[in-house]
Amino acid sequence: MSNKIKITPGAKLTQVSQTYYSPAAVVPPNFTVPIGSTYCFLSKVDPWSNENDPEMPMVDVKNQKQIFKNMFAVKQVRTGDISPVIERIDWIENTTYSFYRDDVDMIEKDQNGNLVNYFYVKNKYDQVFKCLWNNNGEPSTIEPYFEPGTYNNNNLFLGGDGYKWKYMYTIDNGSKIKFMDSQWIPVPLKRAPNPLVSNAGSGNIDVIHLYNGGSGYDPANAIVYVTITGDGHEATASANVINGTISDIIVTSTGHDYSYANVIVQSTIGEGVVAYANTSPVGGHGFDPASELGCDHVMYSVEFNGDENGEIPTEIDFHQIGLLINPTSSINSPSTANGAIYRTTTDVILAPGFGLYSNDEIVYQGTSLDNATFTARVLYFNATNNVLKLINITGDYKLNGSLFGSSSGTTRTLLSVSPPTFTVFSGYLAYIENRTGVQRSTDGIEQFRLVLGY
Repeated sequence: MSNKIKITPGAKLTQVSQTYYSPAAVVPPNFTVPIGSTYCFLSKVDPWSNENDPEMPMVDVKNQKQIFKNMFAVKQVRTGDISPVIERIDWIENTTYSFYRDDVDMIEKDQNGNLVNYFYVKNKYDQVFKCLWNNNGEPSTIEPYFEPGTYNNNNLFLGGDGYKWKYMYTIDNGSKIKFMDSQWIPVPLKRAPNPLVSNAGSGNIDVIHLYNGGSGYDPANAIVYVTITGDGHEATASANVINGTISDIIVTSTGHDYSYANVIVQSTIGEGVVAYANTSPVGGHGFDPASELGCDHVMYSVEFNGDENGEIPTEIDFHQIGLLINPTSSINSPSTANGAIYRTTTDVILAPGFGLYSNDEIVYQGTSLDNATFTARVLYFNATNNVLKLINITGDYKLNGSLFGSSSGTTRTLLSVSPPTFTVFSGYLAYIENRTGVQRSTDGIEQFRLVLGY
């Protein structure tokens, strides 16, 4: 007999939470110490064979080493640069949305990693709502929004289209700028340590789903009783009747501590009602948005601003970015690196002379490129101070020897070498993205949003 296993959404969210909090931890007596480090790296200045279709990243040992050798800068990712994110679903008029059910895997994904059930939306005000009822599968025509007076006693938005929406949270402007794009929106991690301290406890009932209103009901002559049974307490509801048919069942008290519930409608006159009660997640709807909305991705948002105080050239382009976990620096080895930014180039000072080395070209020492004793790729040549920034170094350099440019034809004498303080080849590559060339500029800011899924 084979065993059956499944990694749960809770396990994935735990990984998201650990990633979010990973840059630092609070240690008694209430001070913060780093427990690890994550860096965003820039790499590969030479173009792809087809710039419109970069190669798929490879993670064999040989290719990982080449990524390390081609890095020219790494910038630390801070806590404020990381956010849990969920799939972006904008409210669109005349769209039919799924409604929350406690007996359905609401965060099931299709083969492309997208939600099967679109049961939450972001409105034009960046407010996020969960759909608790979709009016028996009708399209939504009224956009939900948060405003005083727009909610009933259970904090539900009730539009004229019959939909019932639960307000979850609002995306603040800072998070929107850093972590929202066409595919993802940020979601807060705000669950309390003990969900049972909420009014809902292990679950309450916000909405009664009315599948069939029946017929023949006459509340003027026979009271319509609505009873909610189950393993919880104190949930109550009442029925609205129009022309003999129950048009809606209103929850008057959401109750608490339900793991299941049933709805019973009784009257001496009328029949045919079909109604169902879904119990909320533990703690109630909106108690734990990241869990309720299926968060299993985290976004890193990192900015490289101009020359970063002289650490990175601006007159270059590059074709690869990624994330590096727990690298080290010669300054504080064997502890993890903790500097804000490091150059990973080897900088050499050359004697004055004629000719300019070209970006991306191969420079070498030796009788020819084919018989070189030292080779490297040019990241950038500063002709003003005769500093040449090199990556992808092979062999041993010779001071006071000639350094030849394979394509520019430039020859200068190598006077001194300044290796990086960052330990190249240290740390673990966690994310690799090959992309079409990114052209840097003196006054520009490159913002990269990198998303990891679990």
